[in-house]
Amino acid sequence: MAPLTPVFCEPAHDLPLVDLFLIARTGAQYDPPGREGGLNLALRTLRRGTRTRSAREIDALIDRLGAELSTSVDASSAMLHAAVIRRNVPALLDLLSDLMREATLPDAEIAQVRREVQADIVDGRDDDRSLAGRHFRRALFAGHPYGRPAAGTLQGLNGVDRTAALTAFQKTFCRDNLVVAAAGDISREELEGFSARIVPNLSSHPAPPSKIEAPKPVRGRRLLIVDKPDRTQTQIYIGNLGSHPRYRDHFALMVGNTLFGGTFTARLMREIRSKRGLSYGASSRLGRDRARESWSMWTFPAAADAARCVGIQLSLLERLLDKGATAREVSFARSYLTRSYAFERDTASKRLWQRLDVELLDLPKSYYAEYVERVNAVTVDDVNEALRRRLSAEDLLITVVATAETLRAPLEGAIPRLRDTQVVPFDHD
Repeated sequence: MAPLTPVFCEPAHDLPLVDLFLIARTGAQYDPPGREGGLNLALRTLRRGTRTRSAREIDALIDRLGAELSTSVDASSAMLHAAVIRRNVPALLDLLSDLMREATLPDAEIAQVRREVQADIVDGRDDDRSLAGRHFRRALFAGHPYGRPAAGTLQGLNGVDRTAALTAFQKTFCRDNLVVAAAGDISREELEGFSARIVPNLSSHPAPPSKIEAPKPVRGRRLLIVDKPDRTQTQIYIGNLGSHPRYRDHFALMVGNTLFGGTFTARLMREIRSKRGLSYGASSRLGRDRARESWSMWTFPAAADAARCVGIQLSLLERLLDKGATAREVSFARSYLTRSYAFERDTASKRLWQRLDVELLDLPKSYYAEYVERVNAVTVDDVNEALRRRLSAEDLLITVVATAETLRAPLEGAIPRLRDTQVVPFDHD
């Protein structure tokens, strides 16, 4: 086993099930600009054939084992995940070893998977919430790995051939960049044996640097309209940069986000849905990754209510930062976070992923061990100081999927001190 390959095992023998993970510490951040999607293309093609098995044989074996095999890629990591019943673990480990060591990524299969990914991109335009989220991140993290699409773009994928995909895979899933993990009915010794089989045969490329530079925040109030015809309902994301778990006020900001938009009784939900009926849901989210992630509000009002909804959301944020949270709100948010924490650890996979988060996301070693204690220690003053330090009501990206012809003027009128407006077609890559 390569000495730099960490192995994480979370045994649980109550059910004869095993989840296996092969994780690279870096992800799509190293896709060439304008030709994103190479690593994702490689991973999706892995099961299309190896030197010893055809694609049909691989699919038949997965079906026979009753197994699941999936891949995922984001800016900061890439992963193969397999799940299987206990008695079929040895056969699944053999298959994973073959995929990692002997994958050929044939030209014909690369071309077929490329077409499938491009079709997925086109189909994704039908989901207005996902569409809004992608454009929000692309604009907020412009020029940063978090703003680049891990799956690629329609045009960019045409420039990703077998050589580019294979190179991306070999440079990412190399010996010193791999983490091997499992949860369920498996022993650490068994997992270490599996790691010892595959790691020496992986690429010897030096591990790419895993550090991701800090993104730059949006300045001023900026409106981005994703123009889509005939929208009777909108999807709205409003936000900017949020926090990083190593910030000293991270837990205070987490409590602040929870009381503002993290529960069904939070301010956003109460004011937007319960009192005014503008959107069936209203929430806020504090992202987390290796670098500072986003903070955002999300609503989905009818087109006729969109401008009013945006205006109220801005007013609610202004009031929160100006007047602050109350002691009662902070107490409730603390209680909610600490009591619900048990559900973040109630399965072996969840406990495993807490350990992996620390390893992969540069979290403090004690992040989860001290979670309840740190949340309970947050005071009202801590929350209000963190909110004012990390969030701004004047520096916001407001992204709306809507029909620009009918909603541009009302939206602009609802946003005081608007700095600029940009309109992009919904099918713009």
